[in-house]
Amino acid sequence: MGIEFTDLTRTLGKSLVKTAPKPRMFMQFFGTSATQDTEIVEIDKQFRGIRVAQFVNPDAVADGTEKLSFDEHTFKLPTLQDLMTLTSSELKKRLRGQNVYTQTTFAAKAAIMIAEIQQEQREMIENAMELMAIGACFDGQISVVGKGENRIVDFARKASNTIDLLSGNYWDEAGGTPESDIETFIDLIGQDGSNATHVIGRIATMRALVSNANVQKELDSRRIENGSLVFKSFADISGAIFYGTYKGLELWGYDGNYTDSNGVSQKAVPARKVAVLSAVNGNVDIAGYAGDMDIDFTTMNEDVRAAKDVRNFISKVSKAKKVIEVEAIQTRAPLLVDANSTLVATVLA
Repeated sequence: MGIEFTDLTRTLGKSLVKTAPKPRMFMQFFGTSATQDTEIVEIDKQFRGIRVAQFVNPDAVADGTEKLSFDEHTFKLPTLQDLMTLTSSELKKRLRGQNVYTQTTFAAKAAIMIAEIQQEQREMIENAMELMAIGACFDGQISVVGKGENRIVDFARKASNTIDLLSGNYWDEAGGTPESDIETFIDLIGQDGSNATHVIGRIATMRALVSNANVQKELDSRRIENGSLVFKSFADISGAIFYGTYKGLELWGYDGNYTDSNGVSQKAVPARKVAVLSAVNGNVDIAGYAGDMDIDFTTMNEDVRAAKDVRNFISKVSKAKKVIEVEAIQTRAPLLVDANSTLVATVLA
């Protein structure tokens, strides 16, 4: 018995809506979401320096203030893509939870498998977003390297917000003074009008910090007041550990574990470094749109069905020789518009 292509795709849009990515650690620092209908976006880079209004006699006319708050930058958003295939042999396999008493037609089985692929592809793109967010926060830039792409998106973070404590001052050395270093970090971010709220590094790096005798005197790790935490739970985040609060900052250990294209386990968060961040910032998670014929002209190709959500995440199902192809496409990036709300320091030898 054959399967009609419409049997596979009639629930494409509904199943796409039901896909929901898990929260990611560094993507939490790009809380503002925006959606554009183009891949070329103009962003007003915000300068948050502490500026003071001038005193004036109430009978005088104000002289006005030079507008320094915004500086326009143009970005070409990167496009993320994944393609998976579904074969007839896979349709003959038993679904999870299926037994002899719960038979499913090939058409229904294929629709279920397509929905599962959509969810997996959504997760893969969110993982790529998290890697970009980590790169943006630690490096002040995003590396866009892939098929037909090899460029850097630089957010022009101040050079003074990248620090190396240098030999003799590292936290795992006798001369290390993390208690005063962290106060310096707080002051540097404060000079640009942001309030530091978090320190995040690899678990091994943060372990060196919380093991310091002077830090332990002020570290509040006895209990967790959920109402005071900016991020409530990361139970489903790979390797995220909350150590407590120190000088008003939340301390998190996070390796950013992922598997690369060769199947090798990697850590996205750099070794020996910490990122000091402000949870209140002007950073943007922006989704654009790269023109797609199958979406823009739905009647041109009867072998393709496509759906698009409100953030321009595209899911396409296509007929090909002997296989069904399920493709995910999204033009999107976390933009570190408020670049100086972050600071990165090399703290271990």
